[in-house]
Amino acid sequence: MVSRSADRSPADERILQATIDGLTRLDPAALTLQRICKAADVTAPTVYYHFGNKDGMITAAVERLVADWLAMMDASVSREGGLDTTLEQAIGAWEATITSPTRPITVFAWVTLLVAGSSQECRDALIRARERSLVLVTAALTPHMDEPTASRLAGLVIDAVVAAALQYELDKDRSALRGRLESLVGIVGAAAVVSPPASGGFR
Repeated sequence: MVSRSADRSPADERILQATIDGLTRLDPAALTLQRICKAADVTAPTVYYHFGNKDGMITAAVERLVADWLAMMDASVSREGGLDTTLEQAIGAWEATITSPTRPITVFAWVTLLVAGSSQECRDALIRARERSLVLVTAALTPHMDEPTASRLAGLVIDAVVAAALQYELDKDRSALRGRLESLVGIVGAAAVVSPPASGGFR
């Protein structure tokens, strides 16, 4: 099990940051053990001591990126306003995350495609990250629609945001990104009208 950030030593924080830097470049060559060791100014045995192996190192980096992304999303979206407010806040948070230099959503998709198939440890971390994302999105939607609909929509939202992040990597078009996110929240808003919460209202 990867230790919590507060328990990390200066050496493993450097390794973790070097791995995150490599991931955000979306360059497999940047994730070689030799390059990570050089960037972090450590030896390979130090990496093995703190993370077990390269998969453990990548897993820890992905978990840090996703944890930071979810914390930012949670802080950015209020549980108190109406649905329109929640969705507008969500658009802003998704847009900021997708265009962030750390690109956590794109990294999540990239690691899923390139690493998860060969590493059970990475696959488990990605599954945990998706489950945490589903819980967060469902909790944000539940005040505005019935719970089964919120739960189903949460998966759609996450998949659509990942797709929007990947498309942004191709075109770097902020206006088109905003349009895709606004289309997504339009679908969510329509679902809330059709499936209101048990209290009967969502505004």
